[in-house]
Amino acid sequence: MKKILSTAVAFCCLLIIFSGCKDSIFHHRLKEGSIQYKIAVLDTVNPMAKMAPDEMTIKFKDNRSRAELLAGMGMFQISFINDEPGKKIMQLVREASKKMACVMDTLAVNKDLEHDVQFKITETSDTLTIAGYKCHKALAKSVDGKAPDCELFYTDDIKLDNPNWATPFKAVKGVLLKYRLNKYGVYMEFTAEKVASEKVDDEMFRMPADYKIVPKQQIDELF
Repeated sequence: MKKILSTAVAFCCLLIIFSGCKDSIFHHRLKEGSIQYKIAVLDTVNPMAKMAPDEMTIKFKDNRSRAELLAGMGMFQISFINDEPGKKIMQLVREASKKMACVMDTLAVNKDLEHDVQFKITETSDTLTIAGYKCHKALAKSVDGKAPDCELFYTDDIKLDNPNWATPFKAVKGVLLKYRLNKYGVYMEFTAEKVASEKVDDEMFRMPADYKIVPKQQIDELF
C-alpha cells in the first residue's frame, strides 16, 4: 500500500513539474509557415481608403519573411522581403506588366526610418490570444505627438528573431499579430486571423530576375 501511495505521489509531482515547465521543455516556436492578416482602414474618409489593401499574407522561414498585399483595387501587387540574416529589405511592386524593385541595406533602412514617426514602446503585463497565439500587449506612443498612440500585440511563439528591425516598432522583439500603421498616407489596423505551419519555398525570399531595380523614391511615387 505504501509503495502504491509513494508511486502515486511521485506521479503527481511529475505532473506538476512538467506542467510548470511545458513552455521550456515541450513548447516549440513555429519556425516555418504563414500568417494571414485582415486589414481595416481606420480613416475611411481618406480618399485613398478605397485603394488600400484588405488583407496581407506573410510567409516565413529561417528568420526570413515575405509579406504579400494587393492594393489599388488589385492594380498593384506589393511584396516586402525581410532578409534579417542579410540585414536587407527588398520591396517588389507589380503593376500590370511593369515590375519594379528596390533593395535597402541597414544604412538605407535606418535613414528611411528617420523620416518616419518615432515611437516610444512601453511593455505591459496584459495578454491577449490572437489566432490561437498568446500575445503580449505593448503601448506605442509617438515621441512628437504627431501620430496616434496605439496598442501592439506580439507573440514570442513564432521563430522570427528581431522581425521588426526595419519598422517604426523595431523595439518590439516578437512577431506582431495586431498593430496599427500609417502606410502610403492611409491609417490601417492589421489583425492576424490565421497562423499555419506549412512548407515555404526558398524562392519566396529571392529577388525575381524579371524585376527591374529602381530607386525607392520611384516606387514611393506610385502611391
